[in-house]
Amino acid sequence: MNISFRQMRAFSAVARAGSFTAAGRQLNLTQSAVSMLLQQLEESLGVQLFDRGATVTLTEAGQQLLPLARRILDDVNQVVEGASDLRSLRTGLLRVVAPQMLACTWLSAVLGEFEAAHPDIGLRMTDATTDDVVGTVRRGEVELGVGPERPSGEDVTRSFLMDVPIRMVCSARHRLANRRAVSWDELRDERWVIYSSEFNRHLERILQAHDTSLSMQTAAEVGYLTTALALVGVGTGLAAVPDYARMFAGNFDVRFIPLRGPEIRRQFFIYQRRGMALSPAAQAFVAMMHRRASRPAARAKAWR
Repeated sequence: MNISFRQMRAFSAVARAGSFTAAGRQLNLTQSAVSMLLQQLEESLGVQLFDRGATVTLTEAGQQLLPLARRILDDVNQVVEGASDLRSLRTGLLRVVAPQMLACTWLSAVLGEFEAAHPDIGLRMTDATTDDVVGTVRRGEVELGVGPERPSGEDVTRSFLMDVPIRMVCSARHRLANRRAVSWDELRDERWVIYSSEFNRHLERILQAHDTSLSMQTAAEVGYLTTALALVGVGTGLAAVPDYARMFAGNFDVRFIPLRGPEIRRQFFIYQRRGMALSPAAQAFVAMMHRRASRPAARAKAWR
């Protein structure tokens, strides 16, 4: 059985107008086209819907089926209206995951801008460890992930968003706390608070490529960057931290100091499941993140 939306509309229109000609005017169709649609529908259903005499009237079967047909048309119209609302961002849900510190600094500013522009879109923000961003996307718990470079596998894709300077963070009482910049060579004897094993391996590879004698001694390992900053603040060790976290320097009594020899920048990406089309809300949010990441003035201020 092959019943079309056009046939159902013709059925409802003829029942309402009482003639094929009048229904055709409502549907912008010829009388013969409306008659053909009704004939096809009756053949598919195996029942006669109209008595065709001097006037067109519903048969008993037609009277019983008309409320069902109109309910289907109403449901389809709701689908069309719902799709329109999604496209125009009058409804929808944005689901994003990001590392905890990125979520409450750079990304929260973008989310605030997005909410102001699209107040009818629901927001669901998941903060995770840096190493679990890709996994959260892979499991379908969110539509988008934002975070530093991580292996994504074949089922998750990534696109470049921005690169962020990495700073040396030390206690405000540390011997280097008042320096304008510091070289890695000066940090040979320091111990480090590690908050991501993947990032630590990335740093070690960069340092070894620059100077095989450079390495990072571990003082402590934690799961979240906020915990790492707290430990740095009490003097447990140093940390290598993205510059966007500097707004918390006062909370933890730490200093963010540029690194030299080599300077290190961390690339950040947008992650999504491969083959899954983004919702209109997610598309709009991705575009907004790219615009914010590419603003020269804002970037210069943030990375100063």
